[in-house]
Amino acid sequence: LWVHLIGDGEGTYHQPVFPDGRMDVVALGDEVLVAGPASRSTTLSLVPGTLTVGVRFRSGAAPALVGTSAADLRDRDVAPADVWGRSGAEMADRVVAADVWEDRLKVMVDHLTGRVERSPALDPVGVGIAGVLAEGRGRPLRQLAEDVGLSERQLRRRVEDAVGYPPRLLARILRFQRFLRAARAAPGRDLARLAVESGYADQAHLTRESRELGGLPPGALLDWEAERVGR
Repeated sequence: LWVHLIGDGEGTYHQPVFPDGRMDVVALGDEVLVAGPASRSTTLSLVPGTLTVGVRFRSGAAPALVGTSAADLRDRDVAPADVWGRSGAEMADRVVAADVWEDRLKVMVDHLTGRVERSPALDPVGVGIAGVLAEGRGRPLRQLAEDVGLSERQLRRRVEDAVGYPPRLLARILRFQRFLRAARAAPGRDLARLAVESGYADQAHLTRESRELGGLPPGALLDWEAERVGR
């Protein structure tokens, strides 16, 4: 569960949203959305006082409760009514009517937990593969498929249904997230070292991936983040 509040100030705050292999149920102001897994970065422009709350699923866990393949929602934000019908519309109305963030989150959590008993079991392959790929060992798809007793095609289908991407794209996204975490934790900014420690072949490889997944080369991306956080 998460809460994001833009404080008082002047001008618009620009909040990047990077792909991370997850889905969320989000209330942004007076709009409630089921946010599918992103394969590219986007930037939200938020005015002072904007409140956002959300329920975030770990990778592969959302389809059981949402009721549709994660691949169907890839790079899409849809209204709750589009996935849950009348109950989704009612949930969204109650969220918008709530005055404080605690109540908004409670409405969303109650709706989701109420779906657990009538939802299918989680796919252990779909949920587990993200954890394996997050370790960054660089294992080939063939080896991963053999480890779980599936063909490469079967593994690809199940991962895409659960997470929204084929395994190779998921691995790229998780590696980019490793870089972001490492860069935020590092006292200095040695991009060559960060690239290797995050699992890239070299700094040029990191730069290509950062442009594609983050929209900017890594140095510019980190400068922009430092400027936003420092304001």
